[in-house]
Amino acid sequence: MPGSDIIKRIKQIRAEAGLSQERLAKRIGVSPGNVSSWESGAALPGALALKSIHENLGYSIDWLLTGTGPSTLDSTRQPNDKLKNDLDLKEMTDVLKRLLKDENADIRSWTKIQFEKAFGEYYPVKKIM
Repeated sequence: MPGSDIIKRIKQIRAEAGLSQERLAKRIGVSPGNVSSWESGAALPGALALKSIHENLGYSIDWLLTGTGPSTLDSTRQPNDKLKNDLDLKEMTDVLKRLLKDENADIRSWTKIQFEKAFGEYYPVKKIM
């Protein structure tokens, strides 16, 4: 099933943080039903949810989506550090480019839909492909 590895990583995040589905949901600003749907495989987290996990729990977006690279941010980076924000943007752009070129059409389609939902009015997908 596409996304089954993302499901495993969401469960891993909850376990490492010692959070229930409800507490994780509250921390990242989604409903507990969303987290339940992700973990059961009924749905995948969208771009905004992944961004919120990254911002609130410090997990790398690249790692969340692909399982590659370090799972958490370098401890020397501070949340409001301008360098961090530039590196996060570069990381998100790199991940997005890779996912839009993935051999799995479902992943390419999901990526495009999620990106357009989150940022379409500001930055069309065609500009980064």
